[in-house]
Amino acid sequence: MKEVSKVLVRTLVKEFYKENAGFFLVVLGFGFGFLKTPQHMDIASALAFKPLYYLVPLALWILYTQKTLSFCSRAKRLPSNWFLTELVILKATHRKSLVIYLQVLLLVPVLGYSIFLAYIAITYHQWTSAGMVIIANGIIILTSAHLLHQKLINPSDTVLSGKFKNWTHFLPRKYSTLFIHHAFHRQGLSLIFTKVFSLSVIIGSTTIFEVEGTDTRYLALGILISAGVNAAFTFKHQLFDRQFLPLFRNLPISQTNLFLKDFITYLLFTLPEILVFTGNNLINVSVIALLSSILLLPVLLLFYKSITVTKINDIEQFSKYVFFITVFLFFVILGYVNLYIIALITLLASLILYLKPSKIE
Repeated sequence: MKEVSKVLVRTLVKEFYKENAGFFLVVLGFGFGFLKTPQHMDIASALAFKPLYYLVPLALWILYTQKTLSFCSRAKRLPSNWFLTELVILKATHRKSLVIYLQVLLLVPVLGYSIFLAYIAITYHQWTSAGMVIIANGIIILTSAHLLHQKLINPSDTVLSGKFKNWTHFLPRKYSTLFIHHAFHRQGLSLIFTKVFSLSVIIGSTTIFEVEGTDTRYLALGILISAGVNAAFTFKHQLFDRQFLPLFRNLPISQTNLFLKDFITYLLFTLPEILVFTGNNLINVSVIALLSSILLLPVLLLFYKSITVTKINDIEQFSKYVFFITVFLFFVILGYVNLYIIALITLLASLILYLKPSKIE
């Protein structure tokens, strides 16, 4: 087992950190260049006294975890790593403990910052907050380890996904709904996990808004994080277009038409979030503010899809775009910028990217 773990650490863990060295340098520069130790202490103590705010770092941790899983899935498909398929011959208990060990190593940055948050919470005797941080990290480790195990041993969830086929029988098979059918039929399990977490973020942001009273920025931040959680499916959408809908490249259909059809796709795709968000905030939020937040979610997903159309052919690179766009818009929203302006600019940028000639074959 020790020899196997050394090989896996060299193959997956070291290669992950080596490939993402630039990403970590940017994050460190952002985190410790703009913010000094006193600011980090202030942020950690503020989170400890208002534990609902832990949803913000939790969302970033989830995005980072998705990044590690996508790297491992891609690494397994490399010809030089064919031996990873032989892990199935190990005993289940040894194999799962090994996967947990690997995932802990991959999540060292998350766990390090989590220890810091828990320590600050304990310092201020906020035991509930410390417990939330510890439990959240435990769930992340176990869930991601399970998903990593599935990717290494049986990377497709098509058997379980088949149980979700009946969920889309009422949807017509139009261009705008084809990817939704595909997501339920081929990736149903990951789709359900994504939606559960996305809805949890929406509900959490609503709870924070109700506690604070009048600041609708919390609702907008919840929508922003929800879009980041769903972003991986926009990359999968582009892969679906290339693999299963190549005919549309040769048909006399304008990019503007495809742009509108994809916007309808994301309106339907985000319907669960829109319904939950509307149901929880219809009474307490003005219609104008409510519509601006609702519009932002499909617009952001359309923007992420537009990035993949012309620039990105790799999930790792795509994850970096999503991460930094989310961080940038996080501060833009905190700066009281009108959501309609953000949505309009994002929508125009998406249309421009759609109209550009594709650089990906």
